[in-house]
Amino acid sequence: MFGGLEFSINLYTEGEKFFDLLKAFIRDSQKSQWPHEKERTIFAKALFKKALDTFEEGVKAAESRVEEGFHTEEDIKLVKEMRTKCDYWKKKYEEVAT
Repeated sequence: MFGGLEFSINLYTEGEKFFDLLKAFIRDSQKSQWPHEKERTIFAKALFKKALDTFEEGVKAAESRVEEGFHTEEDIKLVKEMRTKCDYWKKKYEEVAT
């Protein structure tokens, strides 16, 4: 009946806030014994992982373009920053997901 409702987040520009929000929610809600809170935590972990996988794909694509020679010095700097952020959030995900 209804078309798909979609919501998107630019992980390059808003990723820090998004990942930080998920991390804080997961940490806070893991202490709860309420079933609905546990369900929300599972959902938040899955959302975090999906976004992280998407971010990783984007970083790998950017690294590949740089390796192929399609880059400027600014591109190289941005790709390194993206990789650093991605690796940081992977570590944070592992901390809250286990």
